[in-house]
Amino acid sequence: MAPISQQIREDALRVSDSLAVLEATEVPGGLSRLLAGLDDEALLALLADAATARAHFELVITAGAGVVSERSNREFGYQGLAARRGQRSTAGVLQTVTGSTRAEAWRQVRLGEAMAEADAATQASEAAGSTGGLTSDGADDLTPGSTDASGDGSTEGGVDGTTEEPNQRPIAPTVELPWHDPITRAVAERTLTPAGASALLGGLGQPTEHCDSDALREAAEELLANAAGVNADELAKRARWLRDRLDQIGAAERAKAHFDARKARVRTNSTGARTVWMEFDDDSAAWLDSIIDAGMRPRRGGPRFVDKAEAERAEQLRTDPRTDEQLVFDLLVDAMRTGALADPATVYGSRQPGVRVVITQENLNKRDREGNLIGTGHWEDTGETVPAETIERLLCDTGTRPITVDEDGCPLDVGREQRLFTSKQRVALAIRDGGCMHPDCDRPPSYTESHHINEWHADHGRTDIADGLLLCRFHHMLLHNQHWKIRRQGSVYWLVPPVGDPRAPIRLHRKAAWWHGTRKAS
Repeated sequence: MAPISQQIREDALRVSDSLAVLEATEVPGGLSRLLAGLDDEALLALLADAATARAHFELVITAGAGVVSERSNREFGYQGLAARRGQRSTAGVLQTVTGSTRAEAWRQVRLGEAMAEADAATQASEAAGSTGGLTSDGADDLTPGSTDASGDGSTEGGVDGTTEEPNQRPIAPTVELPWHDPITRAVAERTLTPAGASALLGGLGQPTEHCDSDALREAAEELLANAAGVNADELAKRARWLRDRLDQIGAAERAKAHFDARKARVRTNSTGARTVWMEFDDDSAAWLDSIIDAGMRPRRGGPRFVDKAEAERAEQLRTDPRTDEQLVFDLLVDAMRTGALADPATVYGSRQPGVRVVITQENLNKRDREGNLIGTGHWEDTGETVPAETIERLLCDTGTRPITVDEDGCPLDVGREQRLFTSKQRVALAIRDGGCMHPDCDRPPSYTESHHINEWHADHGRTDIADGLLLCRFHHMLLHNQHWKIRRQGSVYWLVPPVGDPRAPIRLHRKAAWWHGTRKAS
């Protein structure tokens, strides 16, 4: 492999030579007009050369960022490089020098630090390997029959005058390379761009108790083996998927963190217009995406319709003068208005939008001692990881069809939607329960989901009214995530704490007004 200085020189020469040829034509205008004179192949070739040169220059900046970080270490205090330049951080120095965004500067710093760590470990490993080649029994690389480098059979005394036995001689310490060494090495060898490396590092994350350094190193090697021609966004996505596959417990924890971080803010801007900012949990995001996709699919090049009426509606949407953003806004407001005007006392068999979860048979069979699912799945459209608790809740309530596939993606069994409560059954549940049955909840029936007391997959639960119960989305998720159970004794329902929880079972009471008005509530 050519030294990077030579590679940069060659890259720059190719780009400058191409531009010099164009400049010789004396075409009036700026650079864009010069490039307009190239045919398609020449233009793409020039862009490829410029991109290669940029990647090599970025490699220098990234490696330099790692060195700046070392020289700005906290241990140097105000004598550190960043402090002497009047900056609080390495990223601040980099921004000043390169003019980049803060996010880009931090990306380069993190990758530069990883490169410096890997280079230091490699250097230490090479140094350890050249200190005499000692083996576990004290034998070294000396000529057979000799006992020291001089070959005279003499031995050296220790610093205290004693003679060290061969089997007590120190062994050169083994230096463990960091798990990300394959990634930083690929960057150094110019087979992976710094942007691609940052994507892999961010997607794979850091070692944990459930996903150690060896597992991440193997994952990095697997991703690199198929990284040729793949852009940074796709590499990041693949890295996240692989990390979640390796660390299913961590995937559930990350999903919970997203759920805990959900929020919505409504504000008035300087013009008096109301603005909304929202951060979604994974489940709600999939639901929102399915609504927008269903409404916007004809506008975004979705499948064509065979039905004449559907085709006409799709054509109307394609020719609608509103922008895509205006259409999405109107779609969401219409959906909220429809929900707000619905009668909260009835349900009419409402179903969630068609989000589909794919889970392998192997993961579907992964359960802990109490029978709780621990395997993860993926949203069909986005590929994002779906934790076990969400899958169990969806199996209880949603209209997704259980299509079970193996690790190769081959369907094993296509089920029927018979696990769902029918429209009439949901109305009956609404009349009977009167809303969410959790003791501390006041949500009406229209806010609830149908929970199978005997879980559909784990317990082969029947879809009978007696074995169904209404819970709002929050308490339905809470029940699955914390592994509570609901048990029925005749017509009485009990909320049973998870295994190991000392609390006593809690009796659930109906919320229906007619029930309280006709007899003593039970």
